[in-house]
Amino acid sequence: MYKIAICDDEIDCANGIAKILETQFTKKSFNAKVTIITDKQDVIYKAIEENEIDILILDIVFKNGEKNGIDFANDLRKINKDFCLIFLTAHFRYMPLSFVSKTFDFLVKPVNKNLIDSLVDRLIDEYSIKNTKFIHLNKSLVVKINTIAYIEKINNKSYIYTSSGAYSCTITLDSLLNELPNNFIKCHRSYIANKDLISTVDHKKNYVIFENGLKCPINSHFKLEE
Repeated sequence: MYKIAICDDEIDCANGIAKILETQFTKKSFNAKVTIITDKQDVIYKAIEENEIDILILDIVFKNGEKNGIDFANDLRKINKDFCLIFLTAHFRYMPLSFVSKTFDFLVKPVNKNLIDSLVDRLIDEYSIKNTKFIHLNKSLVVKINTIAYIEKINNKSYIYTSSGAYSCTITLDSLLNELPNNFIKCHRSYIANKDLISTVDHKKNYVIFENGLKCPINSHFKLEE
């Protein structure tokens, strides 16, 4: 399930958007839920830090003493580059500045049903499994594929190591490999590696180092060209 947060100092507006979103999610069978509605940026910061938000709808002009939304979004991008960011504001003039923060969409208030309907369609397309951008590890955990460095099998669990954290699931290594694109290869009996993120191969010590500094073992026959 994709977890959505709305941060706006107009809570009534945020609640109204959440209600329309939930209706559209049900109508279009999109596995998402609004899990946070708040006017407090520290709530969002903590949730982003803990990977509890997949999609953030963020106001820009806060009247309650909080930061400008664009500045706050830039702070969030320093700790998590993977969440989907949607700005929400009554001030159209902020649009050119907003896209510096890797913005998915820019919604201008007042937001109506047709605007939300179009947004949900775009989210469904973005998060479609057909595009092999995301993998479901269980009913509530979805991971962006291109952030996965490697996967390790320990006992009956698989541990997925990404640029923003580690996750576990009970899906077997072979089943995961079947769901992942061809850039994921079995580099060891108990490991799968994303060869697109490998920066160094050390055949003397039999391990690879990824762009984010993570490393995992390889067998003696491993070849990056596979």
